[in-house]
Amino acid sequence: MRSARMGLGAAAAVLVLAATPSFGQPTGGMVVESEAPALLPPEKQKLIREQAWRTDLPKADLGEPPRVGMIIPPEVELLVLPQDMSSEVPTTTSYRYLIAGDVIAVVEPESRKVIQLINRWP
Repeated sequence: MRSARMGLGAAAAVLVLAATPSFGQPTGGMVVESEAPALLPPEKQKLIREQAWRTDLPKADLGEPPRVGMIIPPEVELLVLPQDMSSEVPTTTSYRYLIAGDVIAVVEPESRKVIQLINRWP
């Protein structure tokens, strides 16, 4: 009799565990897809390249080349996109950028994540 009760208890535990969602598995809630950041088209990249030629703009020293997905430290100054870009492409008005060597990194300012790299020299 005792082994029958242990068997029932084990079976109940298996059912409870099977019904419990595990990490990484959907729990039946609504799926929300995050929208990928809008990348700058070639004509807008040209505008930012032209601004980056200015010698008075700060150059960022990141200790390594920038890469997409990299989080920029808070002490690194982010520059504002040229005004023409902001008015023509409303989805990019909040983007910032930095210059690191031969690369211009477009940064999403809230997360400080690099979303696009542009060669500084065409």
